[in-house]
Amino acid sequence: MKKFFAQDKVLTGIVAGLGTELGFVLVLAAGLLIAGEPVGAHLRWFGGMFIPLILVLRHYAKSHEHLKVVKTLIVVFFVTFIAFITYMLKARIIVFQ
Repeated sequence: MKKFFAQDKVLTGIVAGLGTELGFVLVLAAGLLIAGEPVGAHLRWFGGMFIPLILVLRHYAKSHEHLKVVKTLIVVFFVTFIAFITYMLKARIIVFQ
């Protein structure tokens, strides 16, 4: 597994980026369910899924050997962030006044 994440491939960036976001979402959802809180009432908290992604991006960017992974992680961050903000706007969780 460690060898997979040491490669400079687009697939590595996609798996690392989406994996960190999915991991955060699953842990947060499990924590909310264990605490007995409704997940729908705390949708803004899921914006924290971008923090681990930025940390992984920083890790790969510091080593100048993984430029394809860095570019892929930037694209994954941009696409998922736009999708998240679009969902938040359509669900009227974020409202412009």
